[in-house]
Amino acid sequence: MKIEGRLIYSNMKKNMRRTIFTTISIILCSFLIFTTILVISSIRNGITENIENDYNDYHFMIKDLDLNSFNIIKDKEYIEKIYVQKGENEKLEEYKNTSIIDEDNNINAYIKYKEIKNTSEYSTDIVQTLNMSYNEAYSKCEFNEKLLTVYGIIDIKLDYTDYTQTEIIYKTTLNFSYVIDIMIVLVIFVFSAIFVIILYNAFLITINERKKEYAILNSIGATETQVLKMVFIEATVMGIIGIIIGGLISYLGVNVVLKLINEILLPTTYNFRLVIDIKYIIIALAIVMFNIYISAIIPSTKASSTSIIQEIRNNKQIKYKKGNKILEKILPIEGKIALKNYKRNKNKYRVITILLVICMTSFITVSTYINYEKEASNLVDQYGVDAELSVIDNAKAIYKSILDNYKNKNDSNLEYMEHKIMGLSALVEPKESVVYDIEKSGMRVIENEKVLMTIELIGLDENMYNKYIKKINAQYGDSIICNTLVDYDVVSEQIYGYDTIFKNNYDLKLSIVNVFGDPFSDKEIEYDIIDDKSLAENIVITDEILDEYKDFKLYNSGWPLVFINMETFNKIEENNDSYCKKNNVTLTEWINYARDPKLVRIKCDNIIEFSNYIEEVKKEENIEIYGDYYSLENQEKKIYINILQLVLEIIIVVIIAIGIISATNIINASISERKQEFKILSDLGATKRNINKILLNECIYMFVKALIISIIISIPIIYGIIKYMEQLIILDKLLIPFESICVFIIVLFILSVTVTIYSTKSAQKV
Repeated sequence: MKIEGRLIYSNMKKNMRRTIFTTISIILCSFLIFTTILVISSIRNGITENIENDYNDYHFMIKDLDLNSFNIIKDKEYIEKIYVQKGENEKLEEYKNTSIIDEDNNINAYIKYKEIKNTSEYSTDIVQTLNMSYNEAYSKCEFNEKLLTVYGIIDIKLDYTDYTQTEIIYKTTLNFSYVIDIMIVLVIFVFSAIFVIILYNAFLITINERKKEYAILNSIGATETQVLKMVFIEATVMGIIGIIIGGLISYLGVNVVLKLINEILLPTTYNFRLVIDIKYIIIALAIVMFNIYISAIIPSTKASSTSIIQEIRNNKQIKYKKGNKILEKILPIEGKIALKNYKRNKNKYRVITILLVICMTSFITVSTYINYEKEASNLVDQYGVDAELSVIDNAKAIYKSILDNYKNKNDSNLEYMEHKIMGLSALVEPKESVVYDIEKSGMRVIENEKVLMTIELIGLDENMYNKYIKKINAQYGDSIICNTLVDYDVVSEQIYGYDTIFKNNYDLKLSIVNVFGDPFSDKEIEYDIIDDKSLAENIVITDEILDEYKDFKLYNSGWPLVFINMETFNKIEENNDSYCKKNNVTLTEWINYARDPKLVRIKCDNIIEFSNYIEEVKKEENIEIYGDYYSLENQEKKIYINILQLVLEIIIVVIIAIGIISATNIINASISERKQEFKILSDLGATKRNINKILLNECIYMFVKALIISIIISIPIIYGIIKYMEQLIILDKLLIPFESICVFIIVLFILSVTVTIYSTKSAQKV
């Protein structure tokens, strides 16, 4: 063995405690990097296993596309590949040339983009290139929502808020894809920074303890290169040991993390397993080794160029610091000495302070953000149900069995309620009963005693209707008018106020009519009475509405809502049909705008699972059921928040573990360097208890300083979080989790004190 090897072995053995602490620091930092990289690789590969198979890795799909239209879009530069389906039940084929397409038959095109983050922008460009109308885009185009959701792109839909726009646009409600990538880069960068700080300090302590040895080696002829080589070999040995052990521990840790993530993702049916990808292993190794050598290079360079005379002096860190007169007056003698010692040796405690600041700032800010996001997700939104299904044609006869099957297998708490909607022209009398501004609403006064208006008739199933009449103390058979109109801006989605429609002290009568010509022109209005009995009596006016239908009231900015039982609704439909047949006329289109489909409102425990079930049934049964999943976005958002919270907790636990090891190492090194100081204090009459108090006071000063810095850093970040969340939710209280923050800080303080007490055993031997 060469002389350098013997010296390295001797040094590592002689300073075994410091070697162990440094190696443990490398193990923990390696564990952090390897676990992060392996979790990322496992999730990325898991997405491929769960989704991107059997041609299911597409992002956007267009049905019934002719060959000319296909040729227009197939060469778009942002398209990676296209799958073609020739018939409804045919298998998908990857498009490579036009020979697989029949010119006489339309196809379904499944498009995969090169950059998934820009799915909405690329899809907008495609539908605009094809000059699709809103209805065409709505009926022909679909997104692979399951795949997009995993990548953090939630709820892409057509933008129809601006009715003046000439071209249709797709918008993404939530796009976490950028957040996920930024978080991955940020986490790796932060971990690397912590890694370098921790290891730099560990190597600095080790090298400082051997400066005299290195200086002596220099004085007897050893070159700077030889000393530098010794330090690097020692770093490599500890690095190899740390990487091997850290890698093995991370293997176990990743399995635990993935198991926790799978529990959070249980509603989505995703399941990730550990995947060892050599590419990611090489990346992790490169990051770890780079950090180890960066951490070792600066202190080793200093050590290699230190002369023995300079080392014997070693007075660079002893500087006079102005004291704090107020503290010095109120502190006991141990506190005063501790304050002076802390100021004199604060470079040694800087790493511990930085770790404490990182832990406290991360917990305070991220827990506050999570708290606000959870509150936003838990707030009662504009819908009192989770979804609404439009059941059409061949699905009408079997939709109940489909829902009952899901209820029996998956969700015993599933509730569904059927309703129908129909817009009608109605005459209201007497005229004096109308409170709402007639000109503002577009109503017309007829024969100076009746008002012509539009009403929205909603037929409820028996359960909902009985629930409604019970809520407002009405009688069976009553027609219930929701007596509120909303001043609502569709573009800004802002509510300006509420208007009353009818006076309560009038005996209202409603007659259903068919209007000839334009009811908004200045000409005299002609009309036929279709039904003057069904809504003529037993009208109940109320401002209340069922929770399951509260969005009807929220968005009701045009006409009164009239709720009736299904029996009365069907009777009105029959009267309309009889009138049309008898007079050989067709009622205006808007009167029947939602008459045909059965509309079913859904309340369930797991909207993600339910929406997946409905989509699968649609494909298997080839039936027409279209869903609006109101609470899907919130549930998906909660999953991302829960994963973010899990990641935060794991990171903080690991940082605390690293901090404990580093703090123990630093405090032990500091105490070792100050043995002469403690001996002098003992000679002056200080007891072991006095010395322990001095060290505990130093710990308290360090912790208080870190806490103050953390609060100063956290305040602007929390302010930014609150201002951002004010755009999403309106709250009259702060949602900063003060209780959990205080508990966390107390636990962190107890750990800091425990580490200090453990380390003071070295001082007690003086």
